[in-house]
Amino acid sequence: MKTLKNDISVVVVDKHRLFRQGIIQILSVEEDISVVGECGFGKDAITVVGQAKPDVVLLDSDRGGSQAVGMLRGLLLVSPGSKVVVVTVHDAPRLVGDLIAAGAHAYVLKNATREELLVTLRTVYRDSGHVVVSVPRETLRGMNEADHALLSRRETEVLELVAGGMRNSQIANELYISEGTVKRHLTNAYTKLGAESRIGAVKKAISLGIVSFNELLEAEEERMDW
Repeated sequence: MKTLKNDISVVVVDKHRLFRQGIIQILSVEEDISVVGECGFGKDAITVVGQAKPDVVLLDSDRGGSQAVGMLRGLLLVSPGSKVVVVTVHDAPRLVGDLIAAGAHAYVLKNATREELLVTLRTVYRDSGHVVVSVPRETLRGMNEADHALLSRRETEVLELVAGGMRNSQIANELYISEGTVKRHLTNAYTKLGAESRIGAVKKAISLGIVSFNELLEAEEERMDW
């Protein structure tokens, strides 16, 4: 067992023992990674992750949308400090969006290369502010379309202005609505995105393609021109 101070501790959660063993074999030769647990899907995963509280959980989501989202939320409940990397054969846009909105830090298909998996794991460990999504471009486009529909037009506008650094009173003036209405739109957006704060909602909106950096920059330039 490696005992390097900067080890990234990992628990592998997958219903297939053979797949778990394959992942563990890949990770075991990396000097900065230590596998501290492995288990199948369900109650065992909650127990193992809750006890180990690893830096990263590699989570299989092959059981489908609602079960995967429920499992993800359960793992984060018993180990809120863990970063969850979803590893799956499914690339349905809605599933990708739902899992990221539920708190996944990365989404990787099982046909990814060894190098892609390792880069993803290290990235989410070092930078919790970014979400890594390794799926085909077609999936991302479908994901953007699905998640644009998740928020109303006004909720999206409010989040874009929040991301641009505006306070609620400024947003109200910008959109010609009351400050209370701004707060209501933000509350609705938090609920739909599974966020608990302004920053959390903006990060998820950006990661899901609901709010784009280009749009924010253009809006900021227009305001500066005034």
